[in-house]
Amino acid sequence: MNPDPDREKDWISHATFWARSGFKDPYSQEEQNEFSQCDVLCAGPEHEATATSAANPSHCTLPIFHAPEPQVATPTGHISVDGHSFTCQNPSRLHQAYHIIFVIDSSGSMTDTDRLPLPNTPVSPRLVSSCNNRYGAVLSALYGFWLSRDAVALSAATQVRQDAYSIVTFNESATIRVQNDFTSSTDQLISQLLPQASGGTNFHAALLRAQSLIQTHWSSDRAPVIIFLSDGECNIGDDPVYDLCRMCVQLGKALAFHSVSFGIDTYSASLRRMADIAHEVFASTPQDVLTAGRGNPCGYANAIDSIQLADTFLGIANSLQKPRASLMNQYGSGGRRAIY
Repeated sequence: MNPDPDREKDWISHATFWARSGFKDPYSQEEQNEFSQCDVLCAGPEHEATATSAANPSHCTLPIFHAPEPQVATPTGHISVDGHSFTCQNPSRLHQAYHIIFVIDSSGSMTDTDRLPLPNTPVSPRLVSSCNNRYGAVLSALYGFWLSRDAVALSAATQVRQDAYSIVTFNESATIRVQNDFTSSTDQLISQLLPQASGGTNFHAALLRAQSLIQTHWSSDRAPVIIFLSDGECNIGDDPVYDLCRMCVQLGKALAFHSVSFGIDTYSASLRRMADIAHEVFASTPQDVLTAGRGNPCGYANAIDSIQLADTFLGIANSLQKPRASLMNQYGSGGRRAIY
């Protein structure tokens, strides 16, 4: 650009260019407003186009050539480390939220006292007094799971639990103890699981209850997870499991299904088969940006004692909290330039 074409130039805004030119800006007011805004986009891959949806870009809300915005907490959105302001969630801190359905065996065999609640936890005295048996050992493991998820919530920007919890206990029938709960404390959740029931074992009834909970409380913001625990065997056909998994896919997200056998591994064929079917359906379903990095979570685990059971539940909890890696590119961590 003359008079010194080889000299490096500063960028100028659209408005400044036309003001200096002496000519009327030929662009519409809407276009002028657009050109006055910062042209940096959030780098989160959730804004990219996919095979089934159009791109949903998130622009910096500040004026073009703005000074870096100070790093302060905002009620909504986020400030990138290079000072751009966005109304969307911070992609480097984004976690998938879940609707986690716990399906817990409360049949007569769960009253056996060969496995007991973990000692020396805040809830131990209560469990020992009310269910000092296999069922109490399961509640100990659930207590640890919920504490782990609470810690994740406290580390997030909102410090509010984003997961919804539902709990089904089953014997020859299935009972919903908790549904789509966002606010109950771990102690309150334990209270909902007492007193202990007894009776036979019916996996089909339990799955139907879980399916109804997922369908009734479906949210596109939360991926469905089932943790299905039993200490025994119960015959169940493939069709109910396929129906459940395919329903979740049709609603928008594949089901993560974890089956847990508490006791002798010999009596676990149905639990293994349910996990295999869920794994098959999950593997054949395209994943979104929040779940793609987790791989296929569906699987079977066997816990022979209370300590192994607690570790198994903590392992599942930890698998749900993998944060996305930091996003860096040629424009810094804030994002990329918009192309007009």
